[in-house]
Amino acid sequence: MNTLPEPGDLVFVYGTLKRGGEYEWVMLKAGGRYLGRAQLTTPYPLILDRYPCLLDEPGKGFKVTGEVYQVEQSSGWQHLDWLEGHPQEYLRRKEPVLLENGCATLAWTYFYLFRDRLGAALIPVKEFPIAGGSDQPV
Repeated sequence: MNTLPEPGDLVFVYGTLKRGGEYEWVMLKAGGRYLGRAQLTTPYPLILDRYPCLLDEPGKGFKVTGEVYQVEQSSGWQHLDWLEGHPQEYLRRKEPVLLENGCATLAWTYFYLFRDRLGAALIPVKEFPIAGGSDQPV
């Protein structure tokens, strides 16, 4: 599998990059075009600590809900990788997602690498809420 995004590839975001999120401006700078809400098809734990952390523990947690964007320019990935700290803090790889229109596709997704740095008592959630946002179940 190709480990580098190509122009036009999709990205699944589940935290502060979503519309109305603290870092939505980074998605805009990356040239991301909003395609809609989506859900990972494999359950993963999404932990809300200092910031949202998706852990690479398939089968645990929930089918996380987020948004999918298309990134037209290769240079856009530099902005996203910078924010996510790829590959030092988060690792990016393609994951199957189900778009709200029922279409299944693959989208780059960022997984947090340091489970041991998170609070042990934190409980996984299905979705990171955006204050004042229009988060609705998929």
